[in-house]
Formats: sequence, structure tokens, C-alpha cells
Amino acid sequence: MKKEMITLLNAFYYNAALGADAIGAILSSAKDEAFQLTLYRQLQYYRQQESRLTEQMHGLYEVPTEPGSMIRLWMDLMIRCKTLYGLTDERLAKMMMQGSQMGIIQLVRALNHSGKVPERLHAQGEKILEHEQAFINELKPFL
Repeated sequence: MKKEMITLLNAFYYNAALGADAIGAILSSAKDEAFQLTLYRQLQYYRQQESRLTEQMHGLYEVPTEPGSMIRLWMDLMIRCKTLYGLTDERLAKMMMQGSQMGIIQLVRALNHSGKVPERLHAQGEKILEHEQAFINELKPFL
């Protein structure tokens, strides 16, 4: 069961780390103050998640697996390509929504394949999914 727990916690951590990286890459390009605030709150959430998940992993005598440099490079290139034609808040919101959707898919797959893990860990994943969906809903007005 420990292996399944570590795998699931790593999936949660991966989602938070990539989300924080993506917001960090675009936050300074956002123009609307309300949009900036929305992004900043989500960035704080991701950083809190990273910290909490690191503590949970340490409790299992493990260290979270960081997203690889290739995935971070790919994400950075995708952001740059999608913003070549202008950095509008609408375009940035759409990109963040797409990224959150990809994160939701990854998290649902991780939960569905998690095997036997404590219910509290499954519930933690469900809360993360709810928060990701709420973030998408917060971004809709900026489209």
C-alpha cells in the first residue's frame, strides 16, 4: 500500500508543481487586476499544496518526484508558442483552463489507478479536483 500512496502523492505534487510553473510563466503578462489576483491566489494554492505534499511524503520517508526538465521545457515552449500572437488576458485564461483540464485528467487517472490507498488520501485527491474545477470556473469571465 505504501507504494500506491507514494505514487498518488507524487501525482498530486506533479499537478501542483506544473500549475505553479505555468502561472509563474504568465503572471507578469496578465493585464487585468482581477485576473492577476485570480492567478496569484491559484499560485499560492499550488505552493501550499507543494509544501503539504512534501510533508506527507517525508512522513513516508520519501521525497516528491519533481516534474522532469523536459516536461518543464515543453510547457515553457508551448506557452511561448501560444503567446506569439499577443498576450491577451483572454488567451492566457484559455491556456490556464486547458492546463487545468489536463491536470484534472491526470489526477482522475491517478485516482482511478491508485489501488488500495487510505480513504483520506482518496478524499484529498477529490478535494484537489474540486479546487481545479473551481479555478476553471473562476477563469471563465476572462474569456
